[in-house]
Amino acid sequence: MIAEYIVNSVCDRFQITKKELRSRKRYKHLVDARQACAFALRNLDCTYKFIGDVINRESHTTIIHILKKRHDNSHENQRIAHRIIKEYKSMALPKIRRQKLNMEEFLEMVQQIN
Repeated sequence: MIAEYIVNSVCDRFQITKKELRSRKRYKHLVDARQACAFALRNLDCTYKFIGDVINRESHTTIIHILKKRHDNSHENQRIAHRIIKEYKSMALPKIRRQKLNMEEFLEMVQQIN
């Protein structure tokens, strides 16, 4: 759910398709998009394997490299990732407030957001 939102948001911001995001091409704008996506997913405590599955990379070491490598735009990619997470949380919280949930359901929804 949240991974899909992040992928869609990253693709929109970089004006690429999901197919391009998951492709093997190494054009600069695609590398930046993958890095922003990886930053956002990692900030949500996703595993390296999960991030690799989302952006079509097999090895967790590849994901570690994407996260640690300082590209020209890595700081901007981190800002994009933080904005996407912030947007998602601002969209999800009103949904929680509108619903009447018992405590277990509420905690489960909050856990999905964080």
